[in-house]
Amino acid sequence: MKPDHHAKMAAQMKERLKVEELAENIDELEDVVENAFPVLLVTVLVSIFLLAIFLVRMYIRYTVENPSKNRMDGKTVLITGATSGLGKATAIELARKNARVLITGRDKIKVEAVARNIRKKTGNQHVNALVLDLANLRGIREFCEAFCKDEKYLHVLINNAAYMGPKAATDDNLERCFGVNYLGHFYLTYLLSDKLKKNAPSRVINVVSDSYAIGQLDFDDIALNKGYDVFKAYARSKYAMMLWNLEHHRRTYSSCIWTFAVHPGACATELLRNYPGLTGNLLRIVSRIMFKAPEDGCQTIVYLAVADGLREFSGKTFANCKVIKTQDRIKDKEVAKELWNISAHLCGFEPDTPYEEQESTEAKETTTPDSPTADIAAAAAVSEPKKDK
Repeated sequence: MKPDHHAKMAAQMKERLKVEELAENIDELEDVVENAFPVLLVTVLVSIFLLAIFLVRMYIRYTVENPSKNRMDGKTVLITGATSGLGKATAIELARKNARVLITGRDKIKVEAVARNIRKKTGNQHVNALVLDLANLRGIREFCEAFCKDEKYLHVLINNAAYMGPKAATDDNLERCFGVNYLGHFYLTYLLSDKLKKNAPSRVINVVSDSYAIGQLDFDDIALNKGYDVFKAYARSKYAMMLWNLEHHRRTYSSCIWTFAVHPGACATELLRNYPGLTGNLLRIVSRIMFKAPEDGCQTIVYLAVADGLREFSGKTFANCKVIKTQDRIKDKEVAKELWNISAHLCGFEPDTPYEEQESTEAKETTTPDSPTADIAAAAAVSEPKKDK
């Protein structure tokens, strides 16, 4: 055989070996891919899931820091539910702005300890503790009588305290969510209205929630005897606060009391501590991971307490230091008036003069009582707080 022929055959054999080797490599690669594909798929899915959680967490925790640098020298602020969470964080921020901060809580020892802590943390020695139980209408009235007697000033009232949990009753046999979150603040604000008027321009800041969007009010079932759901009861109370926020604005704006609602966002507070069952345990875990800190959640509350130029926004709802759009149903004047009248009845006083008649009525008034508690005594004299049968 010729040498060229041998060379040609050798080259062909090398080519066949290369093809066979390549085929074997492809087969091995296919085996590897087939075995590794489930692991790769799980890895990709987990990565997408973690990325989604991260993005959602960023969205939930998005916060606009209070842009106002104003101080509150000489201003007195009363904050309900200030022993923890948003209330405490708000108190700390306002104390740093040199406000005279009055914090309230049910437990005297606890609220005094918190006040000491805030004084030490901020260096502001004008942080005082007051005992207030919003689940007791008589207690609210006695608190306001003492407050009007002892305190000369009140420039900002922050209605922050809230309850969410199993069905329970206040001391007046009212459903607790409705009684504490809404009615207690309604009565407190009503009894302190003259104090706010005397220190006008003053502000009332109501801490609400976007959960109001699913809240429903049945005036024939205030006690929720037809069925109770933890979240729906909470949403109902916040819906009531939204209605009242706008109604309070209508009734007091002419007296230079500016009323605002604040949605602080989802915050990691103690609100969920009473939420029952497995759902409650899961929500508490999620809140620690996903929700914003109270120090971030309080920024809009502080903004509304200190910022200038907010008069024209009275009655509005804020989030992240700007006005947000709300459902049209909270503007229903008839529902708001009915809620006001029922609330007045439950608190034991006659409904006020409708705001449309206030201007003509106030024009006829010539004097006001000299006693700082005369307005409260007159309101309370109508009757004792009524119990929900």
